[in-house]
Amino acid sequence: MKKKISEKDNFTYLLVSLIFLLFSSACVDEFMSDSGLGQYFVIALTLISMSIAVWSIRSSRYAFNTGLGLVVGIIVITLIVGVLDMAQLEFIHLLLMLVFFLITLKLASEQALFSGAITANSIIGSICIFLLLGLIWVMLYLLVAEFIPDAFSGIEPAPWKQNFPDFIYFSFVTLTTLGFGDLLPLSPLARFLVYMEAVVGVFYMAIVVSSLVGAALSDSETDKKS
Repeated sequence: MKKKISEKDNFTYLLVSLIFLLFSSACVDEFMSDSGLGQYFVIALTLISMSIAVWSIRSSRYAFNTGLGLVVGIIVITLIVGVLDMAQLEFIHLLLMLVFFLITLKLASEQALFSGAITANSIIGSICIFLLLGLIWVMLYLLVAEFIPDAFSGIEPAPWKQNFPDFIYFSFVTLTTLGFGDLLPLSPLARFLVYMEAVVGVFYMAIVVSSLVGAALSDSETDKKS
């Protein structure tokens, strides 16, 4: 008998899909960076992860239909770009992915951070939110790179699918405020996005930790009174 996904365990599936996307992108960059097939693998992996996200974070029929529509739109644009070689549609492709991750972030935040009691699923959800924040900034960096090819040092101008793993690395290094310095923002817009991501990363960790501690203390006080 198949187990139905509920709000008690849905973030586990989302977390696995996000980690799968990050790990698979690294593997593609490691072993298929010189192959044109690597770019198509990146698209396929992204679509798989997005489909799992739609499946797991379907808080309402409207949210499910919206997410599914975005995935279908991305597939259509991918086919058009591949068949007709219309590179100018890459911007729309990235924009749709950005909107999708933003919607997923909103739905995940509502379920994980504003649903009341702290559970194992909500903790996993807070991890998913952190990963989604990193991916949202990946999309923003890729959009900037599409318009300003020399916006970043250490990353050569190339199709976004080829630079996707590099920007994943750069985004999460920035989000965690590690800042190794091997990749650097050069344009003013790129610098703005970088320091804003660092600010969001610091405040997210502080807010989530304080929220979890506060909720745990509140539950403890409630148990004592009862």
